[in-house]
Amino acid sequence: MKKKIGITARKQIDDNLILLFTHDFQPFTVVEDYGFKKFVAALNPSYQLPSRKTISNCLLPALYEKVYIETKEITKEVKSVTLTTDSWTSRNNESFLAATAYFITSQFEIQSALLECASFGSSHTSGNLAAEIKKIIHEWELENKGLLVVSDNASNIKKAIREDLKLKYCFAHTINL
Repeated sequence: MKKKIGITARKQIDDNLILLFTHDFQPFTVVEDYGFKKFVAALNPSYQLPSRKTISNCLLPALYEKVYIETKEITKEVKSVTLTTDSWTSRNNESFLAATAYFITSQFEIQSALLECASFGSSHTSGNLAAEIKKIIHEWELENKGLLVVSDNASNIKKAIREDLKLKYCFAHTINL
């Protein structure tokens, strides 16, 4: 007879299971694989694997929300932030924009946080890029944090940073090229 698994134990196993997807980039369908099910049952017969739908609709969004809140708390405390940003267009002609923050914590640890990597529905004009970057800066409460922005050498992003947003622009990417 199987012993019922407690809520705390189930949560701990679920948290470790989600690492398969967030850390090791395994597909959600692994939970449907016969061998994986047998392996998990051998380790703990009381644990019921969540479905891939539960993983994508419940476990992953819950983890995202937790990490989002934790990251927001950390970024509130920092005094200075460097942003990197890049935009590109995929093969199927969908535009994307990514922004990453780099900072030193109050414990003097160098940290980075991907603030956004999302579909960017507008054309890559300096005005549109500036508006999106401004939205990211506002959402993450990074105004007045001594912002420096590193990006590629494209004229539209340089104009967005320097002229539209009036932020410091770093040309290190150009030197690297």
